[in-house]
Amino acid sequence: MTTVADDAAGEALVAAPRGDEPGRRAGEHVLMVLNPGNRSRRLQEEVTGRGWQMRTADVPADDLTACVEAITDLLAAPQSPDRAVLLGYGMAGPAAVEVADRHPERAAAVVVVGAPENGGQAPGIPVAELTCPALVLAADNGETVASAVGSFLEELERQAGTEFTCPARLPALTPVLLNEPEVMRQLREMGPVHRINAPGVATSWILTGHRATTATLAEAGLAGEAEITAGFRLQSADPALAHRGEQDLITIDGREHARLRRLVGQYLTPRRVERLRPRLQYETDALLDTIPPGEPADLLQTFARPLPVIVLCELFGVPRQDRDYIYDWLVNRMTSRPPGAHGDIDDYLRALIASSRGRPGDDLLGWVVQAEGDRLREDDLVSAARLLMVGGHRAPTTLLANGVAALLRRPDQWKRLVDDPALIGTAVEELLRFVTPFPVGLARHAACPIDVGGVPIPRGDLMAASLVAANRDPSFFTDPDALDIGRAANPHLAFGHGHHYCLGAALARVQAQIAVGTLARRFPRMALAHDPGGLHYRQNRVRYLLELPVVLEPGRP
Repeated sequence: MTTVADDAAGEALVAAPRGDEPGRRAGEHVLMVLNPGNRSRRLQEEVTGRGWQMRTADVPADDLTACVEAITDLLAAPQSPDRAVLLGYGMAGPAAVEVADRHPERAAAVVVVGAPENGGQAPGIPVAELTCPALVLAADNGETVASAVGSFLEELERQAGTEFTCPARLPALTPVLLNEPEVMRQLREMGPVHRINAPGVATSWILTGHRATTATLAEAGLAGEAEITAGFRLQSADPALAHRGEQDLITIDGREHARLRRLVGQYLTPRRVERLRPRLQYETDALLDTIPPGEPADLLQTFARPLPVIVLCELFGVPRQDRDYIYDWLVNRMTSRPPGAHGDIDDYLRALIASSRGRPGDDLLGWVVQAEGDRLREDDLVSAARLLMVGGHRAPTTLLANGVAALLRRPDQWKRLVDDPALIGTAVEELLRFVTPFPVGLARHAACPIDVGGVPIPRGDLMAASLVAANRDPSFFTDPDALDIGRAANPHLAFGHGHHYCLGAALARVQAQIAVGTLARRFPRMALAHDPGGLHYRQNRVRYLLELPVVLEPGRP
């Protein structure tokens, strides 16, 4: 409910945080005041008198977009609260509303001060559409604001223990909400497919159940003449391949996509990947040897982020001295949107292929050039290699960081793995389900009209699956919101389904088994360096940790 007031706050509905989902710290009371100027003294007295923390910050005051970006960066900072009431003066008010709409898991409520005189409605996103409580104050008089905000906070506290219930109307689906198991649960219970409208993207539909996902993604009608995939090169200028999806992806010819997958997919089998295990184990141990064991260290920066790049370098036979070059490309340069051409990478891969032709190694390039011989089209192997590299580093990093964090937040599950190393296989499958590194599968074009649970999907629309909703479906998983590393029946869809099933699934499994298993074996007493509520997650299409402070061997000097 939205409250509009001149000198008093009315009632507001509060959705209380649930459990220990990432980004939520129950019981923390923080008011973040944006652009207070010299008007904060009386407000601070009121807020701190109620036992709340009050933080202030200055953000751009005359540009809504810049203001939104600044508030988002504030919430992403390592020392920011997991949830806060956002109070914005002037332009910071509607910017706070925008941030709350995009990141509902971070905004406990919103207060807009100094709204324009148009019936109490701030510009931008209508406050009435927020799922969190909101208060709009037309006047910015210090005493008036303090009194109204005090009453508003009192109402938040009063209702803080109220069980969360599905709002009458769900907000527009944003990338952040697609990460949220609770939101996906609500959608799954409402039906198997839902329409999404996003600026610059074709009409899209999201699947929200395990059965609907597996049945629909196997539809021949979704294997069309064009495919959306990772942005491993520039978008084609061919009008037939006009891209209508998200801007960090591209659209390519469907036949080319299938050809590239076939070229390398047949060599990424579990048996082939197992041949890499001794080398990956060596690299894992070597990386862990560089981390000081007795003092806090960021496991994301020192282990979870570099390891997948090292694994890719081993897969492609990249010389050790070139690893930093590949790391810089994947971690730094590939963050540009839309993706750049990066022609130097093509030249580098061509040189690797030429070297492999002369002296094939026991790696993917060696396997392909030996098997394909004169049939091999070098351009295809370059494209396939880039496709695998672009898609093969971010998801493993997310799985390792978020997965280790999930285990350390649940010491009983960590101890269970330490005591029984044979559980590593089921533990990794459960982390894949529980973390779901890519919450939403790649969108597919409907090449012809299809039917999903009685809902007609027109030709040309985009269809994507919420893998979070599928992996938390109680029809397929007992107690789906619990982490159980011994879960036997685990038909998770973390690697997708159908003709977009992850090419690197076997490699991802082996990498995670080695990484998590080695941590449990070498550092059984590993623990988070501070309270679990202090973990901060960046929220966008993929939820990932900003840092993972741990101590590998607590108590060791």
